[in-house]
Amino acid sequence: MREGQKKTVVRKQKEQAERRKAILASAREAFFDRGFMAATMDGIADGCDLAKGTIYLYFKSKEELYVSIMAEGMGLLKKDFDRIRDLPLPGDVLLGEVLRAYYAFYEKNRKYFRIMFLSSHPDVRERVPDELLRECMDSARECMQVLSDVIEKGMEGGLFRKVNPWAFANILWSTVNGIIMHYEQGPLYRDEILILPLREMLLEALDLALNGLRVPSCERRAAGAD
Repeated sequence: MREGQKKTVVRKQKEQAERRKAILASAREAFFDRGFMAATMDGIADGCDLAKGTIYLYFKSKEELYVSIMAEGMGLLKKDFDRIRDLPLPGDVLLGEVLRAYYAFYEKNRKYFRIMFLSSHPDVRERVPDELLRECMDSARECMQVLSDVIEKGMEGGLFRKVNPWAFANILWSTVNGIIMHYEQGPLYRDEILILPLREMLLEALDLALNGLRVPSCERRAAGAD
């Protein structure tokens, strides 16, 4: 390939990357502001000054765009979890750090959080490429693996009793997400049913999890004496 041809290819690749970035920015704004149902491909096209047909060259459906935004959110959460994984802290303290990081992510990125959960709906998944779904599932599994590793670290340190760390991680993950989704139902449900602030409710969930995991101090002392 000649030098001029190489420059043309590089220029086109850069233009394509810039268009894709602009489409995602417009879609992010549309989904965050109006939600999945109200956002339209026409509106997204207007937001990035591209023809709707051009958008379909990059994303085959509104659902694919939506899940692409979800993948961004999962990537942000994974980075937060990765920073915790190798901290030189005991397992019970690390578990609290993971939960606090998840709560902080929710507080900072509520709109990403809502997309992450609506994206799991079967009607959305059916119109999304398998590769993109796999990317999202891999990020979610890696986040879950951090949680599982923390539980296993507590077991290895003698702080936690023997459990299936992956199963317990899933149980805790589902519990925390369920609590947060209840809060997402609106102020009436929060005020009349949940009553406690979200952070306090999550700390109660953490306390229950730790009580279920911890080896009683008397047993630890006996094991140490042995």
